Amino acid sequence: MPSMRTTEITAAVPGSPAWWLERQGREARRRPRADGLSSERIVHAALAVVDAEGLDACTVRRLAEELDTGSASLYRHVASRDDLLVLLVDHVLGDVRYPPDEASGRATVEALASELRRVLLDHRNLVPALAVSPLLGPNAVRGTERGLAGLLDAGFDAGVAVTAYLALVDFVLGTVFFDTSSTGQVSGLGHSSRDLLAELPTDAFPTLRAHPNDITLPSVDDVFALGLAAFLDGLEHRFL
Repeated sequence: MPSMRTTEITAAVPGSPAWWLERQGREARRRPRADGLSSERIVHAALAVVDAEGLDACTVRRLAEELDTGSASLYRHVASRDDLLVLLVDHVLGDVRYPPDEASGRATVEALASELRRVLLDHRNLVPALAVSPLLGPNAVRGTERGLAGLLDAGFDAGVAVTAYLALVDFVLGTVFFDTSSTGQVSGLGHSSRDLLAELPTDAFPTLRAHPNDITLPSVDDVFALGLAAFLDGLEHRFL
């Protein structure tokens, strides 16, 4: 359920509305090349590199080697690395599995949020690209359509649905960024922290010292599920 949020962007910025419209027009007019090179092949090769070696390894030069072609040939399809990252993000969003049409509004929203998180965690090396890639591509817009429809079907007014949708996307992306970072993987209060808790001064940390055996680190899946349920419960309580 990607976001339709826009920022102060111009037509020259990869991922802007004008950029997508121009690109879609070019792709519609483009004739197949004899060498078989296409934007789709480039994106698939780029994603394989990113998944295996990380975002920094994905350069035009590296992709030219992978595809046994020259950089100039790639630039006919992808004008810059930033263009490529935008295409990669939207391509991955195409892996989101949509719930059946008959699913209830809330069930649709829950499924889309969980699916967005799943596909991003499946390609966690690509996650940093989300920070610089406006989510306005065809797959992102398709997710926006279903997400807003789900919130409207759940009974929310259009104004509330739009704001809630953007807030929910922020929540999903925030959990993904944290869960895929080294900080997110090691932080928290778990079993390994009990020795540290035992050494804390009671007068400064009475709650932590009083419950050292009760404080355990839940799984990131449990944290996400609780946050998503609490978010939707709160929306329903406040606006319905």
